Amino acid sequence: MAITVSSERVRAQKLISELAEGLGEALNETSARTILAIEIGGPSAERRRELAEKANEGSLSAEEFADYETFVQLRGLLAILQSKARLRLKQNGIA
Repeated sequence: MAITVSSERVRAQKLISELAEGLGEALNETSARTILAIEIGGPSAERRRELAEKANEGSLSAEEFADYETFVQLRGLLAILQSKARLRLKQNGIA
């Protein structure tokens, strides 16, 4: 399965960025610390490597693509939020 960038995908990424930005602005110390403690489950590291290789080769099934894309998007959102949480704590002299 070849991966293409569709306009829907671009819009989804824009929405995720806007969501992260809005949530980042609303963080206080408690919510920032809570976000920093979040860990996403999902596929094992070995399975993620396998899916990444298949994605690079363009050989993911539709189901594998959906699972992998969902994990990647959620991990990306969490990374942004955790970065904003660290920044918020640092700005408040707490970190």
